[in-house]
Amino acid sequence: MRSAPPVWGCECQQDQAGPVLVLPGRRWAVRLAGGHSACPALEIYSAGVLLDVVSSTRLDAPLLRGTREADGGAGRCALAWGRLPMSGAAPEVEFSRGRMRPARRPGTVLEATSWCWLAVADGTFDRVAVRADDRCVRAKIRRGRH
Repeated sequence: MRSAPPVWGCECQQDQAGPVLVLPGRRWAVRLAGGHSACPALEIYSAGVLLDVVSSTRLDAPLLRGTREADGGAGRCALAWGRLPMSGAAPEVEFSRGRMRPARRPGTVLEATSWCWLAVADGTFDRVAVRADDRCVRAKIRRGRH
């Protein structure tokens, strides 16, 4: 698992099941499952609840796979995740709130694996836009209970 940029202060920890990327002060965690298998996967957790599993399949997969907003010890934050585009370049991710004059904030994009990205932003948001290559995908951010 690649380490995160120091700007977000992520920590890579080790537990009995393997490496876990933890966002300090947040309830988010990301685990690489089956790292030595033919088809490893990335597991995304919020407060210990498994939200999604992103497989390393070679099939064309969605650029944006999921979104979630949740509260944590350090306040509200939003998370979006998906598959890297065929070019392998990390996407640009922008979180926003409001309709008339939307407040926008770029997300900090973490390349968690060679096939998957995560983006994180502090604050309360209701939408996300993900741009990579010639594509732009927009989605509403799901509210979390955690």
